[in-house]
Amino acid sequence: MNYQNKVRLYTGSYNFPILTGDGSIYHGSGEGIRVFLFDEQEGTLEALESYSDVENASWMTFSADRRTLYAVNELDDYEGTKGGALSSLAVDEEGRLTMRNRLPVMGAAPCHVSCGEGHVFTANYNGGSLSCFAVNGDGSLKDMDLRMVHRMEERPEGIDRLRQEKPHVHSASVFGGSLWVTDLGTDEVSSYRLDRKKALLQESCRRLKLPAGSGPRSLAFGKDGYVYVSCELSNRIGILRAEREDIKLEGFVSSLPEGADGKDNLPGGILLSGDGRVLYVGNRGHNSIGVFRIGRSGKPEGIQWASSGGKNPRGFQLSPSGRWMIAANQNSDNLVVFRRDEETGLLTEHGRYDAGAVVCLAFL
Repeated sequence: MNYQNKVRLYTGSYNFPILTGDGSIYHGSGEGIRVFLFDEQEGTLEALESYSDVENASWMTFSADRRTLYAVNELDDYEGTKGGALSSLAVDEEGRLTMRNRLPVMGAAPCHVSCGEGHVFTANYNGGSLSCFAVNGDGSLKDMDLRMVHRMEERPEGIDRLRQEKPHVHSASVFGGSLWVTDLGTDEVSSYRLDRKKALLQESCRRLKLPAGSGPRSLAFGKDGYVYVSCELSNRIGILRAEREDIKLEGFVSSLPEGADGKDNLPGGILLSGDGRVLYVGNRGHNSIGVFRIGRSGKPEGIQWASSGGKNPRGFQLSPSGRWMIAANQNSDNLVVFRRDEETGLLTEHGRYDAGAVVCLAFL
């Protein structure tokens, strides 16, 4: 077999019951982590091994040296802690995984993870908290050296009374020497400067309050200080500008095409192309991947809404070559491969593959 053009793709999925944002219990048919071999030449996927002991791996990230894969375990009560967990997995030369260790995050439903400055950070959705772990030299988790619980000071008019009943920390993303945190419940985006010794320099926090009912979820980082945030509850993409002392809101654009009914739609994942010229957003309900051209002003302009090829497109990633996109449709249990025009960013469906309750993807 010729592996010259083939890369490993790791997918995370739900394989244990979990409490969802609307209060219902979701039972996924996933496999924890499943590994695929992706052919960059043909745009095809070949299923390899799976790791069902990594329960509800709803987000994953690699360490800088690619020798460790960190995966959240989106659970509500791991070993009686009333919260989920974080797993550290060793990646061998063939790309196979071995569990190093797992620690509780002390917050329910961790749904996002990132790493930087010798630490790993998890966003705990139902716990309304952020957890920070120091790591050992081999990539294993040493201990939790910081846990920050968000508070809701007020419940203003315009919020979603069901979804914003309390803080819901949704993402914790390391970028440019800072940790960026979104809270869907409090409509806030925060940025903390990172430090190897103290992890987060809280005194340097920049914080932006979005309009009530926005529901910030995921972030994408562009050029010249631009940051884009998917607003799950308002069907919009927020355009932010990071400055030395604060974060400014420069406006919004709709995540949907003009005239579309957004009643049952929830924008989710958001992703920038490697050259920063094209922004992608997943519309769950409309079941599309919105394609936006980034102009000189930093404002996204919608140019395509490609069918996701399934229901509830939770996660999507560009292949290392940038010639392909793979989307994970949670509610239709499938992965869809799209051919990507490298000049325009436009997507064309290329193939579909079965994958139970799949929600996130990471290329090695």
